Amino acid sequence: MPDLGKIPRPNWIEIDLDHLHSNIAYARSLLPAGTKLLLPVKADAYGHGSLAISFAAMAAGIDFLGVAHLFEGVALRENGVNARILILGPCLENDFPFLIKHNLTPSIQNLETAKALNSQLRTLNSQLKIHIQIDTRMHRFGIKYDNFDEVKKICELSNLEVEGMYSHLATADMPEHPAMKIQLDRFERLVKDLEKAGVRPPLCHIANSPATFLFANKIHYDMVRPGVALYGYDPLGELPSRFPIKPVLRLRSTVRALRQVEVGEGVSYGHFFKAEKNMLVATVAIGYGDGYLRGEPNKGVVFINGKACPILGRVCMDACMVDVSEIPNVKISDIAECINGEFSEQISVEAFATEHKTIPYEITTRMARRLYRLYRYKGKTCGWHELKAEFAL
Repeated sequence: MPDLGKIPRPNWIEIDLDHLHSNIAYARSLLPAGTKLLLPVKADAYGHGSLAISFAAMAAGIDFLGVAHLFEGVALRENGVNARILILGPCLENDFPFLIKHNLTPSIQNLETAKALNSQLRTLNSQLKIHIQIDTRMHRFGIKYDNFDEVKKICELSNLEVEGMYSHLATADMPEHPAMKIQLDRFERLVKDLEKAGVRPPLCHIANSPATFLFANKIHYDMVRPGVALYGYDPLGELPSRFPIKPVLRLRSTVRALRQVEVGEGVSYGHFFKAEKNMLVATVAIGYGDGYLRGEPNKGVVFINGKACPILGRVCMDACMVDVSEIPNVKISDIAECINGEFSEQISVEAFATEHKTIPYEITTRMARRLYRLYRYKGKTCGWHELKAEFAL
């Protein structure tokens, strides 16, 4: 079997795990002592690679990892991740054997499921930690916020250890939105009612990235769940960011071809770009097949040799063409910075998302698996095999 890491690559992703550690440390600095920190690693850690991110987060002292689906949690367990894992998606009865076998923490959203799980655990003379999911009216998952009796009954089931209770904010990135206060008030009322009844779960949590970074001392409860911010992207989409966080991902490529284009000639599909002068055009090996969004023609730039190079016409599946007329000594194999907020805000994840009328989450989760991953850890750049050795895997 050849060493795939030694095969030349036209494009790649670099994942800076040192930046992840820095972002986790900054989030910790905002929180009152004892507040736990959950890092979501669902959707392959927002496209950053769930195994590398999980092990690096564990090394940084993260308290919980969060996944969307059961299979994501099982995959982490089977690859040696022994951290606490909360499944943020709903729990079904078919999940029970796997939850128990792999010691995964489910989110429970109704009494019926809780009773069924409790019954199976009683048969096994076992217990399992759970978190109760509350719908404060985002209308996605969870028990309705005013159904105190149902929540209390779940808390009283003998073989379930109700470790946590949580909800999710729909408008935390718009803190003046009236829904923010409504959701917080509903959650707070339920927490206080359970406290009075003597069954308040020890880990209540509702704060996502913007809520954590904006209101850490007000609504942190016992745990927070910042996702996009720990990956280094501004939770409000602001540039420059008011927070000292560092982007974990950068997308880089190379020049694969150079050609002279004469005045009047078209470039790329549809000829949406026509040269108004003689120009030098470079073909860069990045396209929508790599997760680099197609978008509108003649929009966006990459940086080559430190200079912004406008994209010409349409982005193709495996390549895009850019104007390099003003770059002296440009050559094949020169590196193109495609998404790299450290290099320039102009090609940050946030700016790329704004250009494509979307959010940073969508940009990073679309990164294609065919892109080779390089990692930065403890000041060194390495491939997955070297990184595994760092984590003693």
